[in-house]
Amino acid sequence: MKNLFIKATKNTPNVEFSREGKLELKGSAYPENAKEFFDPLIAWVSELDVDRINLDLNLEYINTAAAKKILELLKTLESNEVIGTFNVRWFYERGDEDGLETGQFLDESLKRIKFEYVDV
Repeated sequence: MKNLFIKATKNTPNVEFSREGKLELKGSAYPENAKEFFDPLIAWVSELDVDRINLDLNLEYINTAAAKKILELLKTLESNEVIGTFNVRWFYERGDEDGLETGQFLDESLKRIKFEYVDV
């Protein structure tokens, strides 16, 4: 398994997924086709074989389709029984209640994943 790196575009986030368990999505997430963009990421994380995941989600804008695919990605990671510790840092702009609520919605939809909220 190789590391996965995808450069950001105007409507897709920068992706840095390390096979050692350090994962990051950064930028905007409103791809024209969320399935086409996120399915390879979901396939990649389904193969991940590490004890610990640290995922930074630093997304300045997410549309509904991308949020659904991010939830699918998180659920795929959560169902991986090899992963013992799973931490997510959810970055949101101070005062952006919608951004915070999106992270809280994802947090409430998952059981094993520990969320930390970081206002920037």
